[in-house]
Amino acid sequence: MTVLPTRLARLKKIRLVLTDVDGVLTGGTIYHFVDTTGELVEFKGIHSADSIGLAWLAESGITTGVISGRVSKGTAARLKILKVKHIYQHRLDKAAVFDEVLKKENLKPDQVLYIGDDLPDIAVLTRAGLAVAPANARPEAKASAHWITRGRGGEGAFREVAEALLKAQGLWDAILRRYR
Repeated sequence: MTVLPTRLARLKKIRLVLTDVDGVLTGGTIYHFVDTTGELVEFKGIHSADSIGLAWLAESGITTGVISGRVSKGTAARLKILKVKHIYQHRLDKAAVFDEVLKKENLKPDQVLYIGDDLPDIAVLTRAGLAVAPANARPEAKASAHWITRGRGGEGAFREVAEALLKAQGLWDAILRRYR
């Protein structure tokens, strides 16, 4: 993959990757069922390629986080397994969360990569140093992004970004060595 010089320069500055969940890590389909106690349970799948991308970033020293408008206990548990440091659910005030995480991490906006696919993500896409939208994002989100992935949300778009980031920061060879 050829990385544009301006994208490469932005990738080299990144210390924190934040992402939406539904439509980025998932295809956006949400299943609901009622458990034996009568509680509504939300069920969704995070693509395995995206999952390992999240883990690789964290293991390589790049802080990760999610900002989601929905609440899913299963998603939170999965994200913890993948070493995601910042997990914000039931938060549509994404710009406020963005500011909160920047303060906690003592970072500037240009050190943050954000991946979002829908209208609630625009407030962060327009502030992040590198704003990314999956191929199947809403047109308004794409218009706010610096980069539109080839992959669709829930089908490896996050992995595409994670690999580009790891390569830009010289961390990809260490990942490859694990599997040789």
